[in-house]
Amino acid sequence: MAKKAKAKKSKARGAASAQPVRPTYLSEGQTYTMGLHDVVRALKVIEKHGHMAKFARAAKDQQAAGTFDAKTVNFVKDFMVKQKMHTDPIGKHIVNAQKGEPTRGVTRGGGRFDCNFG
Repeated sequence: MAKKAKAKKSKARGAASAQPVRPTYLSEGQTYTMGLHDVVRALKVIEKHGHMAKFARAAKDQQAAGTFDAKTVNFVKDFMVKQKMHTDPIGKHIVNAQKGEPTRGVTRGGGRFDCNFG
């Protein structure tokens, strides 16, 4: 019986990982449309690597914010109700949040808002 040839490991991988990673940033005033499912996936990766608390603190400190259209917001609200998460304190806040509620932070238009889930 013939032996199978073993695959050689590429040396290029080690060299590539030595290069510093430089994200592609958006310029001031540019926007980027990202699917909600991609946001969820990104958050799952952050959580998987044990950085969720650090990420949440940094996002709050930098006043990072996302703007969601009514269709997306209503989808989240409906999903939380259908999955019976509306009794959770955060779920209750999301399901009952009204348009124009005062929030803690600054919108792109300069308006202030307070949407604190805990």
